[in-house]
Amino acid sequence: MNRWLNSALSRTLVVAAVFGAAVVGAAAAGSSAAAELETLTPETWEEYAPQGKEVDCIYGDYVLRNDLITAVIAQPVATRNANMTVRNVGGAVIDLTSRDRPNDQLSAFYPGAAEFPLKLLGCGANGEPTLSGEAAAEPAAHCAARGQTVYLEVHAPAEEGRPAVKTRYELSDGSPWLVVRTTYFNSHTQPLEVTLQDSLRADRGFELGEDDPLNLFWAYDPWWNQAYGVVADEARIMVSGGARPLLQYAHAGNAKIALAPQSSHTLVRRLIPARNLLEVKAAARQLAEHQDHPLRVRVEDAQGPVEGAFVTLARGESRYGWGRTDASGLLETSLPAGEYTATVTSPVHPEASRAIDVKEGSRPVEPFVLAEPGYVVANLRDGEGEAIACKVEFVGLSGTESPDFGPDTGIYGVKNLRYTPNGEFRQPIRAGNYLVRISHGPEYDALVEEIEVREGEVTNLRGALNRSVDTTGWVSSDFHSHSSPSGDNTSSQRGRVLNLLAEHLEFAPCTEHNRISTYVPDLEYFGAVDRMATCTGMELTGSPLPVNHQNAFPLVHQPRTQDGGGPVTDPDPIVQVERLAMWDNASDKLVQGNHPNLLQVLADRDLDGQGDGGFEPMIGFMDVIEVHPPGEIFNPPSSLEPSARDRGNTIFHWLQMLNLGYRVPGVVNTDAHYNFHGSGWLRNYIRSETDDPAEIDCMDMVHAAEHGELVMTNGPFMEVYLQAERPGRNSASGVGGNVSAPGGKADLSVKIQCPNWFDINRVQVFVNGRPVEHLNFTRRANPDRFSDETVKFDSVIPLELDADAHVIVATIGEGLKLGPVMGPAGETAPVAVSNPIFVDVDGNGFKANGDLLGLPLPLPSDFKPSHGHHHSHSHGDHSHEHPH
Repeated sequence: MNRWLNSALSRTLVVAAVFGAAVVGAAAAGSSAAAELETLTPETWEEYAPQGKEVDCIYGDYVLRNDLITAVIAQPVATRNANMTVRNVGGAVIDLTSRDRPNDQLSAFYPGAAEFPLKLLGCGANGEPTLSGEAAAEPAAHCAARGQTVYLEVHAPAEEGRPAVKTRYELSDGSPWLVVRTTYFNSHTQPLEVTLQDSLRADRGFELGEDDPLNLFWAYDPWWNQAYGVVADEARIMVSGGARPLLQYAHAGNAKIALAPQSSHTLVRRLIPARNLLEVKAAARQLAEHQDHPLRVRVEDAQGPVEGAFVTLARGESRYGWGRTDASGLLETSLPAGEYTATVTSPVHPEASRAIDVKEGSRPVEPFVLAEPGYVVANLRDGEGEAIACKVEFVGLSGTESPDFGPDTGIYGVKNLRYTPNGEFRQPIRAGNYLVRISHGPEYDALVEEIEVREGEVTNLRGALNRSVDTTGWVSSDFHSHSSPSGDNTSSQRGRVLNLLAEHLEFAPCTEHNRISTYVPDLEYFGAVDRMATCTGMELTGSPLPVNHQNAFPLVHQPRTQDGGGPVTDPDPIVQVERLAMWDNASDKLVQGNHPNLLQVLADRDLDGQGDGGFEPMIGFMDVIEVHPPGEIFNPPSSLEPSARDRGNTIFHWLQMLNLGYRVPGVVNTDAHYNFHGSGWLRNYIRSETDDPAEIDCMDMVHAAEHGELVMTNGPFMEVYLQAERPGRNSASGVGGNVSAPGGKADLSVKIQCPNWFDINRVQVFVNGRPVEHLNFTRRANPDRFSDETVKFDSVIPLELDADAHVIVATIGEGLKLGPVMGPAGETAPVAVSNPIFVDVDGNGFKANGDLLGLPLPLPSDFKPSHGHHHSHSHGDHSHEHPH
């Protein structure tokens, strides 16, 4: 059956069903506006690039748009990747959304399931080419056209055993769908078998389904208000592949067709973007020339329209479709005649349902009037009365369920958390009793109180978050965070930035996977550019995992270009990390080894238990190495068990590295991917000349980190300082520095602070990676050294060293937990670990002792411990030996 609607009346019905009555008049009258095709360039970007959390378009991609929808076709070149996991998208649909409410959530629609490498063939309007032939083959071919119908063609030439393939994207004025027309041509002398298939990426948060009578595949993410549909002409859609669906198009149950020599077959699909599943089905029914009837559902409470209410329509026991109300409390769609049960749910309202009879000339549906929620109105400040970003958790009490404000990909309402950039919000919430926790990271005391919320009433949430922990001279940082641009998650980047602000991270580079990106637009959105320092960077993420992942910052950001101007991965980790270190003309930057398997790096490349040199040259390009979880310093392993996925005890292997002579500081980072307690539960305190985030210079952070002037923690703030007497003048240093201590005598000063929501009870000094028994202090054995105030420990500890040594201090709350303020990570014990201070006892400069701490590594027989490992790249002196 021909499902293309030729009549203006049918097209008007589709527009009404999918996009609402506001645009019907223009469509019915035959709007003079034309469909457009344009190439994205610096000159056309602001006008044509769509918006949405999952937008991946860059310069050189092609936009087809009309008055209703916008589609982006990725430039058909072999190097075009949308992001780290959505790869080889040249010639694929990578962005698809409506014009009136641009909200792209599509990762990619691959015609032919990406089996054929596509190149540009041509483009035009109304069947007439504006670009074709040799001009289309140019690397920077510019397509532009305007008319009743515009088209873009991509193709793959025939190869041995494979047909020639041509895909034509068409968009007509007034059409709410993109037509995808793929022709397979057998130019060979023998028959060919071809599988008719596409693949689609609509990632986490989407529900996927089929409507067999409509021959419709659909994907719908209700929280992000975006749905997609695929309808095929003639062939029956068969779906497999789970969360990453493969769509096959079958004739008589078989998606494979036989192409005789010099014959062709054309497959036609239509891609439908819509706000919800009901709208997708309405469009699909119009394509099938089924008759529908308009439905308008209004949801309100005593305060007026209810936005974001879920409206589910069921026929008997089966859900037909669902959607969410807009800011006017309306859900408008069209449905086949029949009796339905409409059920309205909301995160903050009780459920309501009603039978609805849909038929021609039926009366308007009476509004759903929901019982009113209560309202929590927050006005939270810091101890000086200034606005403060914070995290507010609501936990149900006395039979009240904890709320679920939204998914872990969100910005403000995330599960039972409400994030705020300024301490203010008005949050509807179901009536009941709640425990409320208010926090702003581990330098601030948390507020905890119980509230009762009554239906229709306002409950005020007021308070001041006191900064009890004094971190003068230090700033908190997280060097490793992710959001949707990384490609392995779908979290809002704006939500990531709000996470960081609410957890009081004062410096956080942007480190998306395989893409240089920036947090600046989001900081500007929140009015918070003076509250968190940042810079552009990336995580270069290759294989093998986990050894071939490295961060670097700052890097030169080239917006709207492939990978933001960043380097590409390499299967050889040594080549990759050198490429990253040398990027931007070997500029001064921090290179970080991410969550490495240090056994594999140092000694055993293939993890077979036999020494083969590992990937040891990588270390020469690393300025810092992630060593989390920090608490494992208290749990040394009893054996080496090499595993490709199990990194083992990273911090223990780092101690071995220090003893081998490597001078690469340790860091800990969250590697956050989602926004439910995503940031804040690991951080580094970096020595800084300023305590004002607005005054932080990224390069100061880089150089301080390179020199190990940082303390790793999941909460406790610890300061460590070592001083030794020597003839003529004293020698002293904080973490990362060098001290000369003739005779081995020195004083180690340790000060630890905690806010009111966690505690520590043990302080251990490690000398050359080994815990010294008489330098172990516990609250039980040494109560005079500990306090119940903010300053938990403040002592000068005499040291007597027999030989050169690096000194590390670690603290832990044994048997204690970080606590619920940090969500799931709160189940771990509070821990902080300093970077080493290097002590020269014999006056000949510090020399590592080579001690492998009872677990010899499978090092090559000719391995010689390096002394003061120096980096071969040019961005700074990495020996870390400097006077303080």
